Amino acid sequence: MPLSLAGNTSPSDTPPPDHPVPASDSQTPRYVQLAQTLKQAIAAGTYPIGGRLPTEQQLCEQFKVSRFTVRAAVRILVDSGLVTRKQRIGTVVTATSEAPRYRHNAASVQDLLQYAQDTHLRFAYIGKLSLSKAQANEFGIEADEEWVYCIGIRVTGTLAEQAAGAVRPICLTRLYLSPALKGIEARLREHRGAVHTLIEHDYGVVIERIEQDLQGILLSAEDAANLGAAPGAAGLRIVRRYYSAEGELLEVADNVHAGDRFSYHMEIRK
Repeated sequence: MPLSLAGNTSPSDTPPPDHPVPASDSQTPRYVQLAQTLKQAIAAGTYPIGGRLPTEQQLCEQFKVSRFTVRAAVRILVDSGLVTRKQRIGTVVTATSEAPRYRHNAASVQDLLQYAQDTHLRFAYIGKLSLSKAQANEFGIEADEEWVYCIGIRVTGTLAEQAAGAVRPICLTRLYLSPALKGIEARLREHRGAVHTLIEHDYGVVIERIEQDLQGILLSAEDAANLGAAPGAAGLRIVRRYYSAEGELLEVADNVHAGDRFSYHMEIRK
């Protein structure tokens, strides 16, 4: 049974490319109506997970709306985590309902430990890397020094949900570990939890200080692909530096979050 938008959907009523206007019988813009209709169809199973939405042209013809209206509606679905765009494939359904945004409360080191316990970091690569001059300057260490380098995706949900691919990544992590931590590569493969607790337990050092920088960013094409987000979408970069009691930098965690599924909460009291 064909889906339809509420209200008059004649082509002459479609919003112009740069100035979407409300539908004639509603204060809700036409592209928002279309997005809501498609969300309901996805939730009802009309478009199952792994299936594709109709093409842009097909949606235009079905709902008698402009290409701009369709693109704006699909962008809402992407930002909601319901679909993803894949080159040469189309728009693929990835979830049947909007995923909740992960809220990270951070006021102490214990909160960072809780974050590591509530989520799971899955490493895709563990190796070594000679730091560039730019990286060395940012981290405050010597250039061309070889550090352990890891890249992974952090996810929420149960192990069963993760295995079924039913959860979305909330973070892409690039991890840099001091060459002083001999043999840590093998330990990382078996470890679950905060990496700095592994350093403290296995190397007998105390992480006494953590520096943290937050930066609003636009997701690069590479990071967006890893996070299942749209290139150029809003993101949050959080860089944490972990120092020993002697002031030695032992770990740098460079985290990139998709803006639509992560929020950072901090409470400051007088």
